[in-house]
Amino acid sequence: MSVCKHENFRTDVAIARLTDSGRFVADIRIYCTDCGGPMQFKGLPAGYNAEGAAVSIDGLELRIGICPQGDQPSPLHQMNGMSGVNYN
Repeated sequence: MSVCKHENFRTDVAIARLTDSGRFVADIRIYCTDCGGPMQFKGLPAGYNAEGAAVSIDGLELRIGICPQGDQPSPLHQMNGMSGVNYN
């Protein structure tokens, strides 16, 4: 158990373009700036999913598929039953 209260954080985000598929992913790491300890992501499967979210095998990196706004329906559009190509 850590003595640090983990009250301040730093986030590192790396964006990658998967050139062979035209997809994008964001790799996210979060650290406590008070003690330097990494934060662990919970509740996601380990591995890689360009259409969703997963974590590294140690749980310290979130790997999530992203896309430019309008390339896919937003959750609001999906709730309203809208479909199509451009959602801007």
